[in-house]
Amino acid sequence: MLLIIEEKCMKKTIAALLFWQVFACHAQTIDTANQLAASYFKETELATRNQHIWNEKLYGRMLFVEPYSRVAYANMPDSAGILKPDGDIYKGILPNDVLIANTSVYWEGKLWSFILWPLPTDRDERVNMMVHESFHRIQEKIGFPQNDRIVDHLSTMYGRIYFLLELQALKAALSKPVKQRGPDLTNALIFREKRRELFPNTFKNERLLEMNEGVAEYTGVILGRPKDSIRQHLYHVIDTAGNRKSFIRLAAYMTGPVYGYLLYEKDPQWTLKADSNSDFPVLISKYYHVNWPNLPTKAALAALEKKYNGDVIIQSEKLKEDKRLQVVKRYTVLFTQKPTLTISLIKVRVNFNPSTLFDMGEYGTLYPTAVVKDVWGELIVSANGMLMKDWKIVTLPISEGLSINNNVITDKGWKIILKDNCKIVKVDSLHYKLSSQ
Repeated sequence: MLLIIEEKCMKKTIAALLFWQVFACHAQTIDTANQLAASYFKETELATRNQHIWNEKLYGRMLFVEPYSRVAYANMPDSAGILKPDGDIYKGILPNDVLIANTSVYWEGKLWSFILWPLPTDRDERVNMMVHESFHRIQEKIGFPQNDRIVDHLSTMYGRIYFLLELQALKAALSKPVKQRGPDLTNALIFREKRRELFPNTFKNERLLEMNEGVAEYTGVILGRPKDSIRQHLYHVIDTAGNRKSFIRLAAYMTGPVYGYLLYEKDPQWTLKADSNSDFPVLISKYYHVNWPNLPTKAALAALEKKYNGDVIIQSEKLKEDKRLQVVKRYTVLFTQKPTLTISLIKVRVNFNPSTLFDMGEYGTLYPTAVVKDVWGELIVSANGMLMKDWKIVTLPISEGLSINNNVITDKGWKIILKDNCKIVKVDSLHYKLSSQ
């Protein structure tokens, strides 16, 4: 009997110890997250303190948000009292109607920089990102209103080829003393002019995206990274560009900091004289006294291509083009020859991965995964993708597994949670649409 009592007591003691151990670990995890968030806010503040590239304070309202739990860590309180003081930071759970993404978001009447949690463990990558998103919060005040674009032609073989050649020419210029950069900069502009000639209808989107994401990324690089590491970082960006699956929205993340740094080495405060109407080639021409180039003959252009590793680039891109056309064919069948659901966008907010977007030409842009919020409800795309046209219409593939349960519609790879007075209407055997009752 005594043995039984002692055994029970020991089990209770062990259980108590295990409970306190789990509790302590949980508390430590929470404390660690709070401490990390506080240290990250401090990193951003230090990186942007006394900066001289913008006439506006960069450090301000910032939220780190865990996308699944929606737990948010903030450096300032919100007006609704959702974020409560917790040590050196503020903490709370964001409402479900707040779209979470790496961007600037109006929330409770204020503009915040939102960043997905956890942040990169690498210090330079992390601070680069935090400063980039800080720029988006102030950009309208300093003359850079948001103008997000998709550069469709950079999904084509020749669009990619001449983009990669431009980057190689910029790398060659960057590797030379400032006074010796003229010829390589001229050649970089020639490759860009070739794209203008090939794609006159969409070429303007390159400049618009560069004055949005490109300038933001330049700000992140120039303030978020140690000065003696920036050149090597830009070399790495250029050298790995060919490995990217998609350029149609990522291109500006490469050209922005490269052109920006080339201008920085001529005038560290070039940004104070720029706005959303600026153009990197025009600025390069002005600061480096480079004459605007005319396109050379076909033979001369081929010689320039060879100078910048063109043979390797062209061979690699031709192989990728075969695969790209196969993907286009597969998705064209999926979205034009099989049942689809069409949703009109009214007041849309979209969270997506810019590195995975795929151009489908006249049909629009394919988003392999995304979260879409609009007045009709919320769409979550986890597989198979959605097709978006001009930010006005979303098209989804419909399978035999389509399920409608009150206001929740699910199918293979996506789910819609509808608000009241919305329903799916059959148009014909292949086409359905979302309609307000």
